[in-house]
Amino acid sequence: MARRKKQPLDEATRSMIIHTAHDLFMEHGYRSVTTRQIAEACGLTQPAMYHYFADKEALYTEVLRAVTEETKIAMNELVASEGSVRERLIKLVVYILNNMPDDLSQMERDIRQELRPENRQLINQWWQECYLVPIASLFEEGQQKGHLKGAEQLGLDPIPSAFTLLSMVQRKPRGGASIPIPAEARATRTVDILLYGLASDQGREEKI
Repeated sequence: MARRKKQPLDEATRSMIIHTAHDLFMEHGYRSVTTRQIAEACGLTQPAMYHYFADKEALYTEVLRAVTEETKIAMNELVASEGSVRERLIKLVVYILNNMPDDLSQMERDIRQELRPENRQLINQWWQECYLVPIASLFEEGQQKGHLKGAEQLGLDPIPSAFTLLSMVQRKPRGGASIPIPAEARATRTVDILLYGLASDQGREEKI
């Protein structure tokens, strides 16, 4: 009996599954979303969806790969854009504020508790490539231009400085805030708190 040929994957269907799963995972969390729910939202059967992704974890990991790849492209474009180091750092923080998940803590718990170590390691690598590396490259540029006061003596090399800035980026404000603060204002305040503690006199004059 002749072996049945494996049907080729349709990229449009695959993209639809990833997009639909992204919305469901971000809204409800990994544990609350089932593959049946995703398949039905896509107008597919579960077996048809498993033709594209082996299981829920594989799909969730691919969702995060797509998100981090898109983020990496956008962040690197902002790094390469016109403007001072300070102006481009503000652009990066604005992008992060406007695009971070509403419940980032839920996503972090899902990654830590639900995924296998090898997938957690992959996601950590993607996170570094899309967030840490672009920000660190701007700190390195500022350091090379002499704008970061005493950076070497204080151990403020680009990677720890990028970690510090990321840790200062606040989550999206919850419904309790009566007057929402625009992302650009929040980003400017966050960057300036960090930079003006590190900037040399020359850097201040040049508005790094």
